[in-house]
Amino acid sequence: MKFSYIFPVSLGFTDGIITALMISSYLILNDRSMPVELALRISTGSAAVGTFSYFIASFASNRAELTRISKHMNPSRPSGKVSGSLLNDVYLDSLVGTVVSGASSFLGSMIPLGAYSLSSSRLIVLVVTQVSLAILGYSLSRTLKSNSVAWIAGMFAFGVVVILIGLYVRIIA
Repeated sequence: MKFSYIFPVSLGFTDGIITALMISSYLILNDRSMPVELALRISTGSAAVGTFSYFIASFASNRAELTRISKHMNPSRPSGKVSGSLLNDVYLDSLVGTVVSGASSFLGSMIPLGAYSLSSSRLIVLVVTQVSLAILGYSLSRTLKSNSVAWIAGMFAFGVVVILIGLYVRIIA
């Protein structure tokens, strides 16, 4: 994977999976049915929100960094105003990351929702979802050259916490 895609892919998949779990955990754990159409609608909504949030955060962060660097490189121009090809690069970088993050969010949402709408077995959904989070944690640990056990355990624990919160808030009952 291209190193610049680590952030949008990891954010998209994590956001998609946990948003889907938050919204649907009450349904899943109480053996209520979920049609494929509802799974697609929830995944689309999750991807739309995640996409918008990613673009705003990415563009703001990249633009702020570009402005900061501009001020350091050209102290005689105190405003730090940036234009031209560098600003276009910021837009393009944010847009590409947004598309990658949105697609990852949709696919991440479809992991628990698709598994549930196709199987209607809460055990399968929980196993598939937790294994997906663990695989994501492992992949991140390998890419970032960090502790695999910590990443896997953290992602697994985070999935359990989100399921418990989703049971409490009962978004879809």
